[in-house]
Amino acid sequence: MTEKHPLGISTLLQPIYSPALRCDFLNEIFNTKLDILSVEATDNAYEAFFSRYHTQCALAANKSPDIENVTHMELLQVIHWLEPLAERESRIALVQRKASFPVSENLAETLTDLAASTWLMLSIGKFPGDISYDEHVIWGKGLLHSGLPKDTEATELSDSVIKRTFPSEYTSKDTVKLPQSFTAAHLEKIGGIEIRWTNNLADHLLLRDDDTKLMLFHQVSILNLHLASESSPLPKDLVDETIRTISLFLPPVLGEPNPWFQVEKQKHRLDANAGLCKRLNSSERQIGRFTYWRDRVVLLKRTFDDTEPRTISQLYHDDRKKTQWFTFWVAVLVFFVTIFFGVIQSVASIIQAWASVKALRSPE
Repeated sequence: MTEKHPLGISTLLQPIYSPALRCDFLNEIFNTKLDILSVEATDNAYEAFFSRYHTQCALAANKSPDIENVTHMELLQVIHWLEPLAERESRIALVQRKASFPVSENLAETLTDLAASTWLMLSIGKFPGDISYDEHVIWGKGLLHSGLPKDTEATELSDSVIKRTFPSEYTSKDTVKLPQSFTAAHLEKIGGIEIRWTNNLADHLLLRDDDTKLMLFHQVSILNLHLASESSPLPKDLVDETIRTISLFLPPVLGEPNPWFQVEKQKHRLDANAGLCKRLNSSERQIGRFTYWRDRVVLLKRTFDDTEPRTISQLYHDDRKKTQWFTFWVAVLVFFVTIFFGVIQSVASIIQAWASVKALRSPE
């Protein structure tokens, strides 16, 4: 690409709407060969990515107003300067030294965090005015992911951000079973756990608000680009496992896209590819097949198992305990049958009494 390319003219505060420009933007980030047809082939495939990108650019301007003069192409250059072993401070200095436009230290910090956030699908740093529920990741010396141990001084992108946000070692030793019914639809219909869609990978499978809301990442199209990209700093097994967890909760039904997700997709403009993942077989649903997301899956399964139906709808759909479910509905059926025949018997008695009274009053 040359500087005359439209991405080198439009600034970060000007959204990218053209499918051709979106295709070029993604190819520059992931070093892939997407074409316009593949970008347009699936509904909303990259809509969530660009919607989040535009929001992040606007929030970044709250910290560094000069960002309004930075083009999309110039941010792409900052992304290219990022490396898995790069330290944040060295990248900031590199941006100040090599950028083709005047860059203050404040602007260099903002562009570095924005570039990493865009590339990794994470909320790195926190820009003024951000009122989202995102789990923010801090990239810098001594300031690691919230809630994680600060036992090292690692500042590299791969160590202080990726490895600490997505640890490959799990703490849960539970061997929970993940049946076919353990889906997002059942979590809502039976467990009363509301599904909240997120574009922040760090929030995936995170329970919030006293375990009443589940965050679910849906950008499978972007995850596939990370799989295809040789330059992606995200571990391939992490990306693959993330896609499998999405498939676990949004399984296809009889070979067709998940019907519950189809409704959600229209309401929230979700990536349609999230509903097109292959169905996991019983072996692939074993908890031992999950590493990065194992602790969150186990916690979610325990929370789901502990929930009790609170509405008629939840009672109707709750077949987790087959014997109790069958016994309950047999009892309900017997109850209504008893009432039905009781009403019939009462009506028959009334009619018989009325007929008797009428016969006694009639003249001989």
